Amino acid sequence: MLLAEELDAPFEHVTAVAAPPNDKLYANPLLGFQVTGGSTSVRAFWKPMRIAGAAARAMLLQAAAAKWSVDPSSCRAENGEVFHDASAQKAAYGELVQAAAALTPPQNPPLKPSTDFKLIGKPLKRLDTPDKVNGKAVYGIDAWPPGVKIATLASCPVFGGKVARVNDERAKTVPGVRQVIVLDDLVAVVGDHMWAAKKGLNALDIAWDEGPNADVSTADVLNGLVAASEKAGVVAKTTGDIDKALGEGTKLEATYHVPFLAHAPMEPMNCTVHVRPDACEIWVGNQVITRAQGVAVKLRSRPPPTMSRRASGPWARA
Repeated sequence: MLLAEELDAPFEHVTAVAAPPNDKLYANPLLGFQVTGGSTSVRAFWKPMRIAGAAARAMLLQAAAAKWSVDPSSCRAENGEVFHDASAQKAAYGELVQAAAALTPPQNPPLKPSTDFKLIGKPLKRLDTPDKVNGKAVYGIDAWPPGVKIATLASCPVFGGKVARVNDERAKTVPGVRQVIVLDDLVAVVGDHMWAAKKGLNALDIAWDEGPNADVSTADVLNGLVAASEKAGVVAKTTGDIDKALGEGTKLEATYHVPFLAHAPMEPMNCTVHVRPDACEIWVGNQVITRAQGVAVKLRSRPPPTMSRRASGPWARA
């Protein structure tokens, strides 16, 4: 919406394309790296997106002016086209884009005043909604390369806990189970398909070392938060006289509680990885793609894990 507004492009012509991992080019201005999160997208990109759209519009106007040998200020953009009213000439953006791309983008293009907004602030339909409803949207879990194996995971039910011991004898007898992998804080069962991996995981006998949080309850967490809230906190910023304002105004108090839960996505957490001698490819729904890329680099820098004789295929899916 921000780009289309400043570009004077039809909103229905907009196509969203995912940016490749590159912190330098696509960093969130508020957070310093390429990430979507914290509800910062509009706040962080409100101005950069508008500047990009305005710069592109200025370049298209300049390209049209050069084509018609007129002053750029005598041209105007509207609905994906550039017009020169004095000579009754017009050109679609598509006719001008190649010439415009060769120009140097202006550093501080003028932005529209809010009174001229045609898209911003309007109840437009989201571009991604139809495909999410009709099933065309592709999620990380939709990746299904040939020969992929399925892994199901079990982690300690207590935050901070670890694996104490695992008896995998029954799991290894399940048809289709290829491997049982025991890590510090979780256990994975790799199978030929989801059902084998799931049955294998259910057949495991796992004992957990629940660690220092073994006896911590939701009530303990809540009581700790309440106790902390009654102490003086760290002051991040002070503006005005809060004590005076509270004393003069009408004070309304309310307390809201939520349980200690995972901040998890609606899509089941999943990841598909292909480690090859020359590369590592990852399919995963995530908010910080450069970190996923960093994980791939680490995977490639380590020798591949030792696989059992029954294991086959380079794919791993969790």
